Amino acid sequence: MRQHVTPFVLILAVLLCAASASAQAPPRKRFASPGTVELGGSAAFTAVQPVAGGNTGSWVYDLSFMPYAGYFVMEGFELGINPAGVSVTTSGDTSTVRLRFLVAPSYNFHTPTMVTPFVEGLAGFTSSSLIRSGSTTSVSGFTFGGRFGIKAAVTERGLLTIGVQYLRVTLNAPGAGSRSGSNELAVAAGWSVWL
Repeated sequence: MRQHVTPFVLILAVLLCAASASAQAPPRKRFASPGTVELGGSAAFTAVQPVAGGNTGSWVYDLSFMPYAGYFVMEGFELGINPAGVSVTTSGDTSTVRLRFLVAPSYNFHTPTMVTPFVEGLAGFTSSSLIRSGSTTSVSGFTFGGRFGIKAAVTERGLLTIGVQYLRVTLNAPGAGSRSGSNELAVAAGWSVWL
């Protein structure tokens, strides 16, 4: 009888130890939880409507690239930056180079699926340089707008981001009375990883 009780007690002790160990393991981190870092970038196809002296011009189209870094300060709420957006447009002997820095606070909505919808505010500065026949003219100003879209988990730590973005860019020369700059509507796709 004692020989039958010992294996039973031994099996019961092993099961209790395994249950105790799994209960003490730290919970698995998930995207958008506090302390999560997101790193990546996106490419955007942008329709740009120039504004000069308060008058709007014809739409032109542009391809731009923006890196991204974000940190979740609380569940779903992320503080992000687009630190060095670059856009280059060339037409004949004229080139326009735009550099952009944007702060991007966002809210990521938790869902039980692999898709995370988000809304994002954008605010910062844009600098534009017009290069024509060896001479350069530069202006800079305030930029603001927003973006919304989805982040889809396509790998364990990788996210495909698809979104629509609007920016109002002001690029007034010193002493200008009316707004100059552009209105920008973009469709963007990008990739990021979270840690």
